[in-house]
Amino acid sequence: MKQVIQNNRSKIISFLTLLVIFILWEISLSIFDVSKIVLIKPSTIIRRLITDRDIIFGELLYTITEIIPGWIIGNLLGFIVAVLIYRNKNLSKSLVKTSVLINSIPLIALTAILGGIMGTGRDLKIVIVALLLFFPMFITTLTQLNCIDQSQKDLLYSYSATDREILFKVLLPKSLPLILNTVKVSVVTAIFTAITAEFFGGYGGIGIFILSKKGLYNLELVWASIFAIAIFGSIFYFTVGFLQHKLTPWHQS
Repeated sequence: MKQVIQNNRSKIISFLTLLVIFILWEISLSIFDVSKIVLIKPSTIIRRLITDRDIIFGELLYTITEIIPGWIIGNLLGFIVAVLIYRNKNLSKSLVKTSVLINSIPLIALTAILGGIMGTGRDLKIVIVALLLFFPMFITTLTQLNCIDQSQKDLLYSYSATDREILFKVLLPKSLPLILNTVKVSVVTAIFTAITAEFFGGYGGIGIFILSKKGLYNLELVWASIFAIAIFGSIFYFTVGFLQHKLTPWHQS
């Protein structure tokens, strides 16, 4: 009960903080008469978000069809590969080194390289998102599955436990909270990666839409699009967080 009250209090404080920021933002721009090229009032942004919602959320929906598949594929493959090879130390070390190498490649360069092979369509963004999410999930799962002491394994073996039983009854339940936390954090990475990749070409999406409107100095639509991304990102993130809480009620994230 105490934990629920603390969580609700935290949510109320976060909401009030955000509300105060928007109010100060609105008042400051009204008082100092700041140019729209520099910054736009929240009320204006919200109005454009409502009046142009069809085109904004239409472009955002295109981007979502890149984000969700990439997010699912990247996390799922990272988890499965880690589970399959966690007992093979040499192969695990090789893949960890490969992950460090690939993740050190700038997103711009990675987009250019894969774009030359696959083109600049939706599939490219899905692959880039999946690739950049695969390795964090792989490393997290691999680390968690190997964090059990050998003495603990020996104790389980002494009770005639098989490797399969140890994996599914001990290692995975123990690792689940951190694995799900990685899934939740990867939401932000997936959104950022997909939109950034869109800046370098494609046939649609909120990233290309923002870039085109910025070139026309239609900054109200640019800000409205950013707000739309923030709304989607928040809903996506907190939905995953809610599922994480339901799947691991014993763990306080």
